[in-house]
Amino acid sequence: MNNNDYKKKVKTLYSWPVIIIFIIVFWPFGMYLIYKRININKKRGFARYISYFCFLMTAVGILVTLTSSDNTKESIAPTILFFVVGVALFRLSKKLAFKAEKYEKYTSIITNEKQLIIDNIAEAMSLPTNVVRKDLNDMINNEYFQGAYINNSTNEIVLPQQSKGNINETTPNYESKIEAKVVTCKCCGAQNKITTSVVECEYCGSPL
Repeated sequence: MNNNDYKKKVKTLYSWPVIIIFIIVFWPFGMYLIYKRININKKRGFARYISYFCFLMTAVGILVTLTSSDNTKESIAPTILFFVVGVALFRLSKKLAFKAEKYEKYTSIITNEKQLIIDNIAEAMSLPTNVVRKDLNDMINNEYFQGAYINNSTNEIVLPQQSKGNINETTPNYESKIEAKVVTCKCCGAQNKITTSVVECEYCGSPL
């Protein structure tokens, strides 16, 4: 995915300046925006670090609640919210890690092992065919395989082919490799050099 497509996908509401403003003004909604931004960004490491921060804030909230002699009701709601967001982000990071590992296996099977038939890919992945088809569509949409598509009639993923220029460069020139053969005419005894399928004696016109 190029930078222009990414910027289009990340709406203004989920940009970091807006998120910071909402964290200062109304932090619960700011935490929600962080969660949505991570879903768009798909960076499992960042999601995990934010979840650790939320767990740290949860621990701080619990410590304040247990040690403070003042009214601690106001700290209970933020503590619970930090805990819930932390759990959600940690689970999201695990999901993204599993997805990334699975997509790496798909890439290896398709590009390295040259397996393009979906049934064969499903067998190699030990997954149902419909799950593999859905995963491949997601990978194509996220430009893991640029220019690829799924051919439903042949049940395979079709990768971009070489350009005609490359094909011409790698295609051998068979015409230049055709060797002339010397054939003796049975009628007149003349020797003829032939390079085509037309076999007539150039001297008497008899078929060779």
